[in-house]
Amino acid sequence: MGDAMRKRRSIIGFTMVIVLTVIIILVIGGINVVNANKINDSIELGIKYLTEEEYNKAKSEFSKALAIDDEHEEAENLLELTEEYMELEDLYKNKDYSAAAELIYELKENKYSSYIEGKLSEILSEVEQKIALMNEVNNIEDKINQLINENKYQEGIDLINKYLNEDLDAEYLDKLNELMNNINECKFAYEEEQKRIEEERLLAEEKKAEEKKAEEERKKQEQANKQESSNKNESTSTSISGEEVNKQIWQMDALQMALEVVKREHPGYGPHYWERGIVSEGEPRWAFIFLKLKDPNVQDIGDTEIIGQVGYTVNERTGEVKQEDWLVQ
Repeated sequence: MGDAMRKRRSIIGFTMVIVLTVIIILVIGGINVVNANKINDSIELGIKYLTEEEYNKAKSEFSKALAIDDEHEEAENLLELTEEYMELEDLYKNKDYSAAAELIYELKENKYSSYIEGKLSEILSEVEQKIALMNEVNNIEDKINQLINENKYQEGIDLINKYLNEDLDAEYLDKLNELMNNINECKFAYEEEQKRIEEERLLAEEKKAEEKKAEEERKKQEQANKQESSNKNESTSTSISGEEVNKQIWQMDALQMALEVVKREHPGYGPHYWERGIVSEGEPRWAFIFLKLKDPNVQDIGDTEIIGQVGYTVNERTGEVKQEDWLVQ
């Protein structure tokens, strides 16, 4: 009877161990199932937040999943994707476009990047445009200097403004502002020089007009003197016999006679001259003032400067050529 009792107790004990083992297995299995469901729920919710661009909430859900299973590959990759994308947005906001481009290419290697493929492509397109603009700014100085040399200041200003309106890093904006200051200074200096040149041109035109007016007045006076001399000649010609008239020296002949003497005695004077008509001190004499010009090749005396004058008379009857200083005093 004692043996039977011991045998029965052994069976009962063994049975209880089996039952407890089964219970423990069931409990552990139930816990694992519950945990797996929690992980899946967190991952699904995290992906939902990720696609809705609620990145902090997505990060929180993926972290919950890893808190349950720190080796869960999907949760780990999704958390990494979310954190790196948040870093990408910070780089873009801080205008670190080169670093942003590198991070985008890294994100594309994540096998779960399809969840944010649209956002990655959008940012990459913008980043590539900014990098292209930065490269253009790096090479813009030579173009600006060329426009300055060609006096195309407004074209250069418009070009710089095009880049200043872009959302570039401060380093590039500082370079553009420096170029803008330089081209504005060059433009101001050029405009001031053009004003000075225009003022000089207007003054030269005014002076030329005054000289022309003075020359016209002189010619009018010469013509009046000539007319007066002609009238005197006509009044005296009636008292001159026909033989005496034939002996008179005419003005053009007198001019040639005087010019020959001037060229010999005063090199550089003539052939430009002013005619003073007949002077009647003593015997009638043709009077001329021969000029020395700064530019002897001009057609109009008013187009150059008179640098010397010498006066001569020619006796109307004898042909005597005589220097007369009083004509030019």
